[in-house]
Amino acid sequence: MRSDSQFTVAIHTLILVEYYRDESITSDLVARSIGCNPVIVRNVFTKLSKAGILNPGMGRKKTELAVPADRITLRDVFAATQSLHVEHMFGMYAPNSQCPVGPDIHRILTDRLENARDSILKELEGTTIADMVSDIPPGRGLPPINRE
Repeated sequence: MRSDSQFTVAIHTLILVEYYRDESITSDLVARSIGCNPVIVRNVFTKLSKAGILNPGMGRKKTELAVPADRITLRDVFAATQSLHVEHMFGMYAPNSQCPVGPDIHRILTDRLENARDSILKELEGTTIADMVSDIPPGRGLPPINRE
C-alpha cells in the first residue's frame, strides 16, 4: 500500500471508532471494513496514537478517540500520517545536474508547491471527524462489521 493511502485509512479508522464508540474496535475489524491487511491498520493506529488522536485498545481495553471527534480535523490526520515537507508530499527527486533544467527545478518548484501544500492544509482544517460521521445518511449507517 502506498504511504499516501495511510491518510484515508486513518480517516476511515477514526470514523469507525467514533461511529461504533460503544463497541470494541480492533485493527482486524477496521482492516475488514477497509479491505486491507491488519498490519497496515496497526501502523496507522501507531501514527494516530503518537499524534495524540487515538488511544488504541490493548488487550481488553477499548480503542477510543483521544480527543473529541469535533476537535480532530482532517489536517490533524494528514499531519499524523504524512510528511508535510514538499519534497516528500510531491515526490521531488534528485535531478540530473547536467540537464539545463535540473539545477534549478527544486528552486522553481518549492515556493509553488509550498503554496499548494498550505492551501491543502487550510482546506483540511475545515473538516472534522464529527463532520464526516454526520455525513453518513440517517438510518443507513455503516454496514455491520463481520465479527467472525
